[in-house]
Amino acid sequence: MNHRELVLSARRRMRFAFLTLPEDLQDEIIDGLDSMTLTLHEASAQIASRGHRLSYEGVAAYYRAVRTERRLAEVNHELSRVIAEFAAKPRDEALDSLVKLVIATATSGVADGTVGIKDINLAKLVEASAKAHGEPAPPANLQGGNPAGAPSAQKKGQVPQDTLDAIRRDVYGL
Repeated sequence: MNHRELVLSARRRMRFAFLTLPEDLQDEIIDGLDSMTLTLHEASAQIASRGHRLSYEGVAAYYRAVRTERRLAEVNHELSRVIAEFAAKPRDEALDSLVKLVIATATSGVADGTVGIKDINLAKLVEASAKAHGEPAPPANLQGGNPAGAPSAQKKGQVPQDTLDAIRRDVYGL
């Protein structure tokens, strides 16, 4: 898909003065910017040398939209591939892969500061997953308390040791 098709297929249709230029000049400018042999100021000068007028800000706005749409197309393609892979796997294997993907994504987001961490009630998450798949409720020791049902003494946001042990044993087989 070329740059014109990408930008014109975007959900939010923006009007770019860049698209009023002849297509061969558009392609030449985008190819130069892609290969980094052309700067935005040089692109604007090249456009002016061909008898058209467009500032480097106009070129920059269009090129930014092209790059954004390219990234969105790549992400969409990658997500489609991941979804197809998950659909082909057995449920347990797919769930394990999904958990690993979520953990890797969250770790990356936390590392670069784009994602914050909230407390998660793991017992409710496991219970909801079991209910969604029509399975019996998880064992009492996986529901965040001790087997007798007495409340455990722990800090807010801390996962009880018995829950961690049950996850290691039941989920990961360790």
